[in-house]
Amino acid sequence: MLDKAKQMQWISGFDVGRKNSVNISHLLYAYDTLSFCGVDRNQVLYLNLTLLIFEALSCLYINMLKSVIYPVNEVHNMEELAGILGCTIGTLPTTYKGLPLRGGGKFKSEAIWNGVTEKFEKRLASWQLQYISMGGKLTLINSVLDSNPTYYVTISDE
Repeated sequence: MLDKAKQMQWISGFDVGRKNSVNISHLLYAYDTLSFCGVDRNQVLYLNLTLLIFEALSCLYINMLKSVIYPVNEVHNMEELAGILGCTIGTLPTTYKGLPLRGGGKFKSEAIWNGVTEKFEKRLASWQLQYISMGGKLTLINSVLDSNPTYYVTISDE
């Protein structure tokens, strides 16, 4: 439905990359959906309409009280846009699934990795207390810990 809303130019999304850029209007992960649109009031109204149509067709309920709208750069009418959707206003940087989301921060700064490092230290400390073989620990590291930074290092400022 979000693809259709983008095709109908209800929502604009944003361009990723310089050469052969790709326009992204939404990302889906498990039970979460991240939607991207402009700060134009009409785009937010169309996004809300698209979500209402989804609810009607799928008989699923979207809890907008658990949803958050994040402004990127300066947005003057944020309260109005959040009111249209019925959600709260968040601020960047924040975390999503334990990984930091930034709003133009320095990618190579050490501080941006603090949350990822802390998460690793907690997991490793709990595994050290357990009687797990070296092979078992290696399997845990490869299957659990490897996936967290892999996503994050794919994000580039270049």
